Amino acid sequence: MGLSIGNKIELVRLDQIIRNDSVKKVFSSKICDIMPKNVLQISMPIYEGKIVPLNVNDKYSACFYTDKGLLQTNVIISSRYRSGNLFFLEITLLGNLEKVQRREFYRYKCILNGRMRIVSDEEYDNPATYDLSDKELVWSDLKIIDISGGGLKIVSKMGLERNEIVMVDFKITILNVVHSFNLMARILSNNSIAGHSGLYEQRLEFLKMDQENRDIIIKFIFESERQNRAKESGLK
Repeated sequence: MGLSIGNKIELVRLDQIIRNDSVKKVFSSKICDIMPKNVLQISMPIYEGKIVPLNVNDKYSACFYTDKGLLQTNVIISSRYRSGNLFFLEITLLGNLEKVQRREFYRYKCILNGRMRIVSDEEYDNPATYDLSDKELVWSDLKIIDISGGGLKIVSKMGLERNEIVMVDFKITILNVVHSFNLMARILSNNSIAGHSGLYEQRLEFLKMDQENRDIIIKFIFESERQNRAKESGLK
């Protein structure tokens, strides 16, 4: 797992990360015990010097300070209790631990269809002069496997160089309203997928993106997470 008893933890509510709130409450804790089925016992978190009893079933982004660096995953508060004079939470890990740097935007796992094409230097400098409906433009299909207000992770058949500039075309639906995007992006990484010849996993960073489009994507992530929580709780 890569975690050890005594590792420091920082917890931030998922909804604050999804909204990219400028001020986020960061709750500090540490691992007290490592239990079966991806469950950790942690000390009751502290915020501004005070113990805070976080609510059961709330979801958080958890950053663990370990000997291997900063590891991150999402967690759910599964129980809280007192033992003697000490207060504890049990949290369940909801995914695999990833080694990360500090992120500006929360990444939401999904499956969305889209397409992309390489952008020339001329188009990058003068995007308004290009007709996106031009049938001579060469597009390649892709699958979006996670999305954030800052970029995408995709799977495609285009083996691209790092820092290559592309145009990404995709749609998202929020409360039955379809939003279409044609966004420029930079290739941050390009890795072939083992066992799948000709397929690549790529991370993209949005470029020249206005705040309105960014806000729509963040709203999509927030609404999708809300619907997922409703399904998990049996309300939908």
